[in-house]
Amino acid sequence: MSEQTATKKTVEELDPVTAERIARAPLPTRFTNFKRSFVPYQLVRFMAFNLRTLDIVRRG
Repeated sequence: MSEQTATKKTVEELDPVTAERIARAPLPTRFTNFKRSFVPYQLVRFMAFNLRTLDIVRRG
């Protein structure tokens, strides 16, 4: 029984058009990355979202 190495190609290797689109995509700013990784900010956003949802349910 011989072992075969599975060579999986990435999306970029399979589709050069997709690779070009990914290369041209804008990168997030430092502030955006900070907001995405700062847990207290995420908790505040989570609570705000839940309060808005609760308000919609109450009115409905």
